[in-house]
Amino acid sequence: MSTSGINSPRPSPPPPAPTYSPEADRAYRRAWWSLALYPVSFVAAFVIGEGLASVLGGDSGSLVWWEALLAAAPAILVFVLPGVLAVHFGRRAVRLGRADGRTPAIIGAVIGLGFVALNLASGVLMLLFG
Repeated sequence: MSTSGINSPRPSPPPPAPTYSPEADRAYRRAWWSLALYPVSFVAAFVIGEGLASVLGGDSGSLVWWEALLAAAPAILVFVLPGVLAVHFGRRAVRLGRADGRTPAIIGAVIGLGFVALNLASGVLMLLFG
């Protein structure tokens, strides 16, 4: 019989999880929950953008540039709101000592800025090539 494992030292237990202030934890959770609002804001932005486009004179493909801008601006603002909230609460969590609050802040900013960049590129291409 082998007795090689009988006298071997036990592995040390993992270090305890860091504790944060309740305010830091709350801000961190709110940053993540803000990201969960993106599907709702996407639908709301679509309804607002298409609704304003139809009120201004037709479908979104036949609008002049200022009508398209007037329809797109509120829709974009509605869509980026969860990202703004995630950045706000994520930065608050970092300021209160929870460094991992950067993660939801970065994710929210990337999604929001990506959506804005995509809409700007689409608008510029539509103006250039009709």
